[in-house]
Amino acid sequence: MKSLNTLWQTFKLTESDRSRIKDHNTLCLGLTGLSGSEKSTLANALEFKLKARGRHTYILDGDNLS
Repeated sequence: MKSLNTLWQTFKLTESDRSRIKDHNTLCLGLTGLSGSEKSTLANALEFKLKARGRHTYILDGDNLS
């Protein structure tokens, strides 16, 4: 069911535009689990490996967003 109070945000840059800028395909990976289940530790390890391969990354941690 679609929420009546949520609006879809449109952006001028498309996913394809961003892929060309970064010279690789875009991907969003979500990690879910119980508190204390090492999600942040896994995210940091994955980011380190991807950086070593020259990939652009950014971690968004829900505990650090307000």
